[in-house]
Amino acid sequence: LEGNVEVMYNGTWGTICDDYWDILDARVVCHQLGYDDAVSATHSAQFGQGTGKIWLDDVACLGTETSLAECSLPSFGSHNCHHYEDAGVICTNDHNHAADVELRLVNGSVPSEGRVEIYYNGEWGTICDDYWTIADATVVC
Repeated sequence: LEGNVEVMYNGTWGTICDDYWDILDARVVCHQLGYDDAVSATHSAQFGQGTGKIWLDDVACLGTETSLAECSLPSFGSHNCHHYEDAGVICTNDHNHAADVELRLVNGSVPSEGRVEIYYNGEWGTICDDYWTIADATVVC
């Protein structure tokens, strides 16, 4: 259910760089692999550094694609990365994996704006904005 993501291009396997890698990209990969959803998009070669080619960088999925090939992709082999930046996923077949998570907006001037906070394991916390995009905000809303 988890590991670094590799793609085959021209008969050779290669990794994906974690620049801008987010949960929407992970969701597409997990669906393509036959899992229900993604729990996490991992960074910094969390599951170990790959070897050989780095095929993709700056992957940009909306989260609704059925294949990574449908996402916005740069040219294969075009990157500014090293294997310590390999991207990965944690997938799930648990339809209720988000059941214990609640979100709220706080300190906005109206109810539909504010800082996003997440309730998990009995406490509220903030979400780091590293690589936070409009796509992430759309999921929250």
